[in-house]
Amino acid sequence: MLTKTTQTALSYLQGFTTLSADTFLRYLSPTASHRFAPSSLSPPSPMSPEAFANHLEGLREVLSGFPVSAKEIFDHEEKGQVTIWATSEAEFRHEVKDGGITEDEWAYKGEYIFIFTMDETGQKIVDIVEFLDSLGTERLRGLMARARKNLQVKRD
Repeated sequence: MLTKTTQTALSYLQGFTTLSADTFLRYLSPTASHRFAPSSLSPPSPMSPEAFANHLEGLREVLSGFPVSAKEIFDHEEKGQVTIWATSEAEFRHEVKDGGITEDEWAYKGEYIFIFTMDETGQKIVDIVEFLDSLGTERLRGLMARARKNLQVKRD
């Protein structure tokens, strides 16, 4: 049986399937912080729930989803923390793809480590540290830039 803290963390990760800000916000405390690591990637500053929702809106322009699946879960309920080793797959919108690269090249799969810290109820997240796949993230940034450029060309 899953603990409350693990259920909350997994429910939060389900939000990546559709990139719906409402799903994420449902599980975040009003003062929550979402931080990206490692620093070698020059990640953005820690994000408030509102800033993370805005970040998602930017992703939704070019992605229809970004499903995240847990590989391993480490529950530290007594500390109010859950660590999840996860994988993901970027689902680029058809209209942002171009024929310059193959479907296989548009396919992106990444690995992550999420560290969730919960409030005393175990039902609200107060802090998230998301460790990104350094090499994969650089590739994803390139694909995102290409998709945004293609979108802009279609808008013009």
